[in-house]
Amino acid sequence: MTDKSDRITIYAAAALFNARENFFNSRLVGGLEGLGYKVYSPQRDGFEVESLKEILSGKVKKGSVDTAAKKIIYCLDVGGFIPKSDIVIANFDEPIDEGVSVESLYARWMGKFVIGLRSDIRSPYGELGGHLMGMHAFPAYQCSLFISYKMQSKTFEDGKEQINSLVHKINQIISDRNTRHSPEVSRYVKQNETIKSVFEGAHILFDGVRDIHSKKSLEKIASRYIKNKEAFEKIGPKKIVIG
Repeated sequence: MTDKSDRITIYAAAALFNARENFFNSRLVGGLEGLGYKVYSPQRDGFEVESLKEILSGKVKKGSVDTAAKKIIYCLDVGGFIPKSDIVIANFDEPIDEGVSVESLYARWMGKFVIGLRSDIRSPYGELGGHLMGMHAFPAYQCSLFISYKMQSKTFEDGKEQINSLVHKINQIISDRNTRHSPEVSRYVKQNETIKSVFEGAHILFDGVRDIHSKKSLEKIASRYIKNKEAFEKIGPKKIVIG
């Protein structure tokens, strides 16, 4: 992994809604990058939702800002980061994040090697010592390989050592399967109408944009979304019926 252009690329799929989750994610990503992997982390590399909404506000129809922001984020993660990755690490600690479940499904569908990760000792769907360590079977069945890793650390130092051990375990798994950087997605998958619309959306929004986080780039992305409204109407349900 000395050639940066040929580095194995990992997408770290995980919930990122509180300090505990964010701290674990950042330590795991930092450890993997320390070993030479290129890692896409939505927590760090994705959009800050409120900043995106701020840019979109006043530019899209009133009441549509939230929808526009969610579709842009969806296109970035599913149509941008995952297709460019070789491996997806999906964190399935409780409560299992719905977005991670969807991302692991798309990733497996695209032919990616999906490593399921679970450090949780809660077992709402079966015995902790059972086949899937008590987690829901449907997201687990999207995994190519599943790691059950108990991390009941009592001190900060314990936690650091256990995360480092997990990083090396993941590295060993990747090394053992002799993974090479080859993020190409099959033509068959690209032709599927559901994923095709997401790929097209990602291309429209991000093609040629180097730094998606700069204000100038955010303005450009918002402008592209507005100019290509019909393309983004293909993403998500066509109609929502209430009552």
